Amino acid sequence: MSLNPKPHSGVQDTSDSFPQSDTPSTRISLDEEYRLLHEVADILQTPKETRAMLRQVMKTLTGFQELDVESKAGVFLADSENRVLRLYTTYGEFTDEFLEKEREVPFGDCLCGRAAESGQLLMSDSCFSDDRHERRFQDMTPHGHYIIPLKSRNKLIGILFLYTRTDPTWYRFSQEVLLSIGGLIAGAIERQLNEEELGRYRKNLESIVEERTAELTAMREQLRKLNQWMEEVREEEKKRISREVHDQLGQSLTALSLDLSWLGKRIEEGEAPIRDKIQEMRESVKQTIGLTQKIAAELRPPVLDLMGLSETLAWQARQMEQRTGIACRVEIDNGLQFESGLSTAIFRIFQETLTNITRHAKAKEVDVTFKRNGKSYELTVKDDGCGMDPEKLKAPGSLGLMGMRERALIWDGTVEIESSPGCGTLVRVSIPVASGEY
Repeated sequence: MSLNPKPHSGVQDTSDSFPQSDTPSTRISLDEEYRLLHEVADILQTPKETRAMLRQVMKTLTGFQELDVESKAGVFLADSENRVLRLYTTYGEFTDEFLEKEREVPFGDCLCGRAAESGQLLMSDSCFSDDRHERRFQDMTPHGHYIIPLKSRNKLIGILFLYTRTDPTWYRFSQEVLLSIGGLIAGAIERQLNEEELGRYRKNLESIVEERTAELTAMREQLRKLNQWMEEVREEEKKRISREVHDQLGQSLTALSLDLSWLGKRIEEGEAPIRDKIQEMRESVKQTIGLTQKIAAELRPPVLDLMGLSETLAWQARQMEQRTGIACRVEIDNGLQFESGLSTAIFRIFQETLTNITRHAKAKEVDVTFKRNGKSYELTVKDDGCGMDPEKLKAPGSLGLMGMRERALIWDGTVEIESSPGCGTLVRVSIPVASGEY
């Protein structure tokens, strides 16, 4: 049987050109085949970049003496539509002209395109005498070919081409060996490309997540600054109203009280009903002055600006104790000094906490501590009241918790509440040290 390939002949059968007996040389060849397959499998299983892995495989194949091939090989990958082969990587010396012209090979064109179209292994004795070898290059030297389809689960992944000398002595089991290796290569390429694509998707996703995270962080910082500015504006407005209530309204009421006192002294002895009415008016004005002072203090306690946060917290606790009869034990570090905005935020959170205790807790005792704890400042308020269902704490706006947390968040702080029915409630406010001490 002639070994000269014929046009469109598909896989060339060389089985009747070799002895069938199990000779020593045959057994040696089989041992070499197993060694080759094992070596190729090891390369394909070793984590490595795909092109580097394929070049290592081609180097191993071209070193297999029984194939009698040159140190030149390459791999095409098929496009997703199975219309075009694209040169993926090569091993050995190739001219720039070859690399340029062979970047893409349509299915059905030349030996590689025909093997891709048919899915069969092709062998060619000579590039010049085989009319299937349709592509020519300047200074092309005589050579033959093994053209091996790389198929995984009947899907064509690509083509492996090996260069031989012209009119080579074809190895008896070359087709079986090369098709087996082709299957191994195809599976490895598919796995590697999928992993690389997955890696690219993961990297793109991580990049998108990082961008979105940066955007969200920037937006969060903008919102934090906006909230801080709005809080400062509100506090300034409260301070202004408190000052006007205390100074202007308070002074006007005081003047009215003095006028009523003056008027009362000038009522004749026989005008007792008028004198009594004036006295009632004086008492009403006195109560109004007290209420005015209370409102002014709640809007903006003067002690916060005059004495600082620690004194204000202690003052507020005493005020609640006097007003409600709930015993307050206070442990506060008086040496702490804070930026005005942070002092106001902590005071407002404390104020809201005491309001909740007064309204809901039915407590008899309250323990208040405020001190530095490592890298943060902690304000804790613990009552012995009726407690509450933890699920209620999750409700939007529950007990003013959202406002408390928003105030703390402006300073990168947190507000945590621990409670259960019958076991009282613990409120813990934590503010990082770097947020506002001076």
